[in-house]
Amino acid sequence: MKSKYLLILLILISFSGCKDYLDIVPKGKLIPTTVEDYENMLNDMTVVSYGDYFNDLLTDDVFFPEENPGALFSRQPLHARRIYTFKKQVFDPGSNDFLWTETYKRIFYFNSVANDIMKAVDGTESNKKSVRAEALFGRALEHLLLVNVYARHYDPATAATDPGVPLVLVADISAKHRRNTVKEVYDQIILDLEEAVKSLPANSKITKFRTNKAAGYALLSRVYLYMGDYAKALDYANQTLALYSTLVDMNTFKIVTPGPFPNVPGSPVGWTDIPDGKKHPEAIVARHFLRPFGLGNVACASPELSALFDNNDQRWTLYYANAWPPLPPPVDYWTRYKVRIYLRGDYYNNALGTPEVYLTRAECKARANDKQGALDDVNKLRKNRIVPAAYRDFTLADFNNDQEKVLRFVLDERRRELAFMGTRVADLKRLNKDPKFAKVIRHTAEGKEYVLQPNTDDYLRQIYPDAAKFNPDWVLN
Repeated sequence: MKSKYLLILLILISFSGCKDYLDIVPKGKLIPTTVEDYENMLNDMTVVSYGDYFNDLLTDDVFFPEENPGALFSRQPLHARRIYTFKKQVFDPGSNDFLWTETYKRIFYFNSVANDIMKAVDGTESNKKSVRAEALFGRALEHLLLVNVYARHYDPATAATDPGVPLVLVADISAKHRRNTVKEVYDQIILDLEEAVKSLPANSKITKFRTNKAAGYALLSRVYLYMGDYAKALDYANQTLALYSTLVDMNTFKIVTPGPFPNVPGSPVGWTDIPDGKKHPEAIVARHFLRPFGLGNVACASPELSALFDNNDQRWTLYYANAWPPLPPPVDYWTRYKVRIYLRGDYYNNALGTPEVYLTRAECKARANDKQGALDDVNKLRKNRIVPAAYRDFTLADFNNDQEKVLRFVLDERRRELAFMGTRVADLKRLNKDPKFAKVIRHTAEGKEYVLQPNTDDYLRQIYPDAAKFNPDWVLN
């Protein structure tokens, strides 16, 4: 069958003697010839999803009420219950670790573009470089996700020997890979991004699912924050915000009424008029979870996270609810537990946005003892989050001019803003490196308490069994 694009299905059983060492099956292999062909690979629906919302179940942000009204814990799939209870083996052989398979599938697409776009039969040199830069950015974004789920956190003293994840730089599912070290993965991520920012376009093409120069700087800022290089993280945050710094006043958004489920004890109902990620003005580059609502209507904010909010915070009003009607019967979690269920209804952006960059910059400033600069950034964000009648600027006097207190305030704000966005595990792992911020996490399920100690390998998801069986030389977590 002929068409504008030649599609060769990758049915693995049709490859005599061919192994898929990563255990991924891309939808198909595009044989592109033109720049448009390669651009269409970046527009494919495969590459707009990102991350694994289940990984947040590992954190101190998530809570399943122990009395289990509505069976929040028991309703979870087995792998989710295992993550919540800190099990080392999350997936059994034959079950699908979607984070592994979908992430490497997207890397396959990005590699197909990055490695061959310059051979396209048409288009200008600059346009080809721009498309290649987007693919390099995507590959870096995905590798950073993987190394922060399946490997120890970056530590300059051990990163050169700590097992990381396979670096996949070719679009060949039969290529043999090894577990590169954490340092090797980070080095490649930085190399890809430094090359990408030279040619990334000033503005995203078509939608915010496509990449731009500000996104390249924003991701570099995140990378260096995770590495603990706060000077470089600050520099790239500044470069990001010099290009794109939009914040939106959340007081302009509202709960959609009466909503699909009006008979909820308390409010809101979890549906708002907040634009989805690809249209949101705060999105620098957009992605969303494979399940676009993430943990929405699945989990409650923990008592500790709930206590960080108050009713003057529009994030609390718009993203969380006292109950969820489909549960039999609806349970008023606030009255019973002083927590709310997470009910964010829009297809929100879980990739890179301006709020994270402001908070990264604030943290770096606080660590550099620029306390006022840190508060200026947090105040600017909060002014767009708090009800006007209740808003006030925080001053150094509120923290007795104490650097650590300012830093903790910044980190609390980061937690409020980025809750359920998929970043908390990486934040916990990096903060655990400092004894002042290390914390023990406790979850209770079905009458038993489970404990996650800081700096332990219990934070690491086990390598996907169906990939590990093809690679017996890989060191398992």
